[in-house]
Amino acid sequence: MKRILISISIVALSITAAQAQVNRDKNETTTVKKVTQKDTDVKTKVIKETNTENEVIEVEGNNMQDQTSKVISNKSANTEVIADDVSVDMANQQGRMDIKDRQEMELQKAIAAQKEKAAMEAEKERQAKLMEQQKALDARRAALMSRPEGMAKLKKD
Repeated sequence: MKRILISISIVALSITAAQAQVNRDKNETTTVKKVTQKDTDVKTKVIKETNTENEVIEVEGNNMQDQTSKVISNKSANTEVIADDVSVDMANQQGRMDIKDRQEMELQKAIAAQKEKAAMEAEKERQAKLMEQQKALDARRAALMSRPEGMAKLKKD
């Protein structure tokens, strides 16, 4: 009976000593980020980042006064997407469409103005060429109509 009580007490003390020699420390840092990107669509993403650091300090189980301790550290990082939403900003989209339509109208007006200007320049060139041809024709007619001295004038039939 005495041996049984002694063995039970030794087991109880060793279990208690083993548990008392381990110190656990857990640090957990959680960061929640919300990213919003605005364009014609508003994209919102909520991300939860968790950094966990587990430290276990173990001390040898002997009865020495200055015991050596061993620190075991485990670090882990976890990233989780909590929400991922896409919504349409109708006012922004309508504004962009208005700007695009206005630019298209301005472009069409500029094209029409350039075509009109080119047509006017072409007409001026044609008129100038016609005048030049008329002058050349008049000069040629005058040269053909002039007769040297002593020749009779041409008669019209």
